[in-house]
Amino acid sequence: MDSEAFTRSLRAFIGQRGQPEVARDAVNQPMIRHWCDAMEDANPAYTDAAFAARSVHGQIVAPPAMLNAWTMPGLAGRPAGRADPAGDVYRALDAAGFSSVVATDSAHEYLRYLRLGELVHGAGEVEEVSDEKTTGLGVGHFVTTQTAYTTQHGEAIGRMRFRILKFRPGTGRAAASAASAPRAHAARTPRRTTTLRANEVKLGDALPPCPVPITTTLIVAGAIASRDYQDVHHDRELAKLRGSPDIFMNILTTSGLVARYVGDWAGPEAQLRKLAIRLGAPNYPGDAMQLNGSVSAANGRELEITLRGDNRLGPHVTGTVTLTLAD
Repeated sequence: MDSEAFTRSLRAFIGQRGQPEVARDAVNQPMIRHWCDAMEDANPAYTDAAFAARSVHGQIVAPPAMLNAWTMPGLAGRPAGRADPAGDVYRALDAAGFSSVVATDSAHEYLRYLRLGELVHGAGEVEEVSDEKTTGLGVGHFVTTQTAYTTQHGEAIGRMRFRILKFRPGTGRAAASAASAPRAHAARTPRRTTTLRANEVKLGDALPPCPVPITTTLIVAGAIASRDYQDVHHDRELAKLRGSPDIFMNILTTSGLVARYVGDWAGPEAQLRKLAIRLGAPNYPGDAMQLNGSVSAANGRELEITLRGDNRLGPHVTGTVTLTLAD
């Protein structure tokens, strides 16, 4: 089958909705705590029942960037026999030799925060399949999916648009390693213990820079906390076979670190509404990433933060976060 015909066969799945993914476990404190430990997110609304009860949430809530972690299948994999158009596209790409994968974009919208005991359902569909592209990683196809998340009672809680590149290993440029010493960064600014109010923020305000040492432990812990067992995030030898010089950070960990960065600046009761990021240079072990951001839009209590995280190789992440400040 030629490239154009193959692409048409993949695009036949666009708009098809599979059976909803149902979380294996209800929202629970151990998984939240595991996530917070991996991301070093100390927001007490996620783990301190007494604080959470006094907060705007009224109870413990889950970090919003965990939205798609709840329905990840983990090592068990997805059950056979279920309608899964996105999975059909990925399997067709694997069979055609596009067996390596990297996430490139993720956009979350949070309608409200999840509460303990809620069971997340995610109904997804394929939105777009690109023509065959030649990228720095290799020759492949970008696949974009959309997922709508609800509780077990059908209440809408959030949405996600997610984009990956499926590519042929060995067809790209040799990836640079980050093994040499990373740049020195300033110490991390302590998180706010009270929440910013609108009169304390103005357009153009800069967030303090936040250094993030990239260690093997952080990469693996983040992958496990987000239930992402793609081998390139924990198995160095298999990562090399797929064309990478080392394991690298997954996009869910990057999302968690971005959410923590903005939350540490805005305070524990600021509520994230949207998080949209695009990845660039990978985060490899032995490097360090510095997050920087500024207020790019301000409308009363509603703010938009534009941010960027750079490592030794260049920009790892760029994006925006929309949030609501305290009353």
